[in-house]
Amino acid sequence: MAVHLPGPRSWSIRARLLLLVLSVWLPAVVAFALLARTTYEREEAAARGQMREDAESLNAAVEAELDKRAVLARTLAASLALRDGDVERFHQEAARASQDSASWVFLVDRSHQLANTLLPHAQPLPRAEQEPFVESGAPGVFFSAHGTVMRQPQLAVYAPELHGLPPRFNVGVSLDPRVVQDVLARYQQLQSTEAVLSVVDKQHLVIARSRDPGKWLGVEATGVMKARLLQPLAGFGASTTLDGVSSLSYISSPNRYGWRSVTALPLASLQRTAQQLTAQATLAAGALLLIGLAIALYAGRRIAQPLGALKHAAAALGRNEVPPCARSGLEEVDAVNAAMHDAGVRLEASGREMQQRVSEAVQGAEQARTRLLESQKHEAIGRLTGGIAHDFNNLLQTITMGLHLVERSVPTGRHSRAVTSALNASTKAADLVRQMLTFGRSQPLRPEPVDVRDFLLKNQELTRKAVGERVHLVAHVDIGVRAVHVDATQLELALLNLIFNARDAMPHGGSIQVRARAATSAESDRLPAGDYACLEVQDDGPGIPIELQAKVFDPYFTTKPVGAGSGLGLAQVLGFARQSGGDVRLASSPGQGTCITLLLPACEAVPVAGRIHGTVAAHRQLRILMVEDDVLVSSVVVPALEAEGHDVTLCASGDEAQEFLQDGWRFDLLFTDVVMPGGLGGLELAAWCRARMPELGVVVTTGYTAEQIEPSLAVLRKPYAMAELLAALQAAAVDAAPAAN
Repeated sequence: MAVHLPGPRSWSIRARLLLLVLSVWLPAVVAFALLARTTYEREEAAARGQMREDAESLNAAVEAELDKRAVLARTLAASLALRDGDVERFHQEAARASQDSASWVFLVDRSHQLANTLLPHAQPLPRAEQEPFVESGAPGVFFSAHGTVMRQPQLAVYAPELHGLPPRFNVGVSLDPRVVQDVLARYQQLQSTEAVLSVVDKQHLVIARSRDPGKWLGVEATGVMKARLLQPLAGFGASTTLDGVSSLSYISSPNRYGWRSVTALPLASLQRTAQQLTAQATLAAGALLLIGLAIALYAGRRIAQPLGALKHAAAALGRNEVPPCARSGLEEVDAVNAAMHDAGVRLEASGREMQQRVSEAVQGAEQARTRLLESQKHEAIGRLTGGIAHDFNNLLQTITMGLHLVERSVPTGRHSRAVTSALNASTKAADLVRQMLTFGRSQPLRPEPVDVRDFLLKNQELTRKAVGERVHLVAHVDIGVRAVHVDATQLELALLNLIFNARDAMPHGGSIQVRARAATSAESDRLPAGDYACLEVQDDGPGIPIELQAKVFDPYFTTKPVGAGSGLGLAQVLGFARQSGGDVRLASSPGQGTCITLLLPACEAVPVAGRIHGTVAAHRQLRILMVEDDVLVSSVVVPALEAEGHDVTLCASGDEAQEFLQDGWRFDLLFTDVVMPGGLGGLELAAWCRARMPELGVVVTTGYTAEQIEPSLAVLRKPYAMAELLAALQAAAVDAAPAAN
């Protein structure tokens, strides 16, 4: 008896074709979904980047606007009229200083407003109850809902009088909040986004807003937004705007005045983008499915006839009949194969297109990641150089002072020349640290009077080597050009950057002219009042295209080939000029060369550091209280001072030194480091001593610090030479004697 075992389930050709279509369609659907998700993530990342850029750039623009008033307030706070108590004369000076600005100036003491340039003459007015009074430090910015004179909302920059402690007066520079609103409006016009921009002051009050500014002026942030504003770091987060709109918001880092900018993008905008991408992916997948089903039905219909012929042939063979030699069956199979081949070609084309889109998306994400890593690298360099500068300069100080001690005991000859070479190497190492700090933007400027003629003569060999043999370099300095008050090292770097750019613009040779002259009033009319000098670098190269002239000072922008330039040269020039209190001008025409002008503040050519680097005729044996936590530095400096006949008491912290002074120990001089462990730093200790012991001379030293040092303090930068140290101590001791009397 025959047994029939159950076989596998049979499928029709049409069912198998439909299964094939689905097996191809499902991966395509997954690919469309991944593409939609990748596109959404890229657009969301771009939106976040734009929000961050908008907030930080707006905050910088607002800070620059406040800086103008702060500079005016600090300048007027140093007025001699305040020292003499002449309020009417101060009123006249303030009226002239604020004449061409969108601000007005007022003078207050602790109970009255004494003068206001909105009024024709100085006249006392009562102060508002909540009006602040700044005792010391940097100027502060405050918002008032009702001004004393105009009775309307206003902002005011308060700066304490600089002629005495505690100050008798505060100088205020007021401005209408609409000035900040105008800055925001000008910035908003350049953006094409649904985001809402806001500017918030240190008290978390809304000062400007891109939507309904008048409604929210002076309103305090609340809820989640206020809690985020209390955090010092910038970042993203979900919040609800004052209008009640759920948004993704970015809060910028606080600027110099504690103000922050907020960018809020409605979540509905992001959801709308996601919905659009989902709809597009769904439509594409549906279209692909319909095309596949149509192909399957068409192929099944074409295959049915040759299969019927094969069935009849098989039946004939089963009847032991010779099937007709028909080509129809083979031709239909060939046709099916050709149809499948055509379908495969079409699917391959769809796959290539999809792969190309994914590749473009991945490439865009990789470029964004590269830019982010580059930005993080520069930030890390800045933090690293600032962190190691203090310890490295302490090591250099130890080496330098040790070499000075060796130099005293080594006779003139081969060994003394080796010691001198080592000292020169230490000096160059200190210069290298300063260059590292400059690159990392951790080094504050050290301005001093620089004679332009002497500066160009001293650097002519370096600049001539920089231009090479094919470029002709000439310099011209007008008679009577005054010195400039700048950091000499940064000026040298800026000049070299300009010369390098001019040289690279003329690969086949040419001419570069360096000129120094006095600035005209038209050139300096947008700068703070004062005299300025111009340093020009002009080439006769091909010039800069007009469409690129607005970008040449942007960081990382360069037209040079990859590897030939970083795009930081002109950015350094602009940053140096503006940080020095000046500006940069660009004049270029295609085919007529380029001229870049540095506008720098002018001053008298008197060496500022003469008190420290010069010599002092009188020499006293001093009782010195030295505060230094670095054992290497103190182990060299203390013996060196004692070898000069001075009596040195060493403390490892400011707290320990304060205890010595409070216990009645008598000293002629305090010599202290700035950065130290403990609760009392070097600058705080110096201020404490000057307030309670004016007869005690003070000299501070530092390898690196970001703190602002009072200009009246004698400062030694590590590493310093023994002659500099002795001269500084003698000078401070001489200056302290009249103060005690």
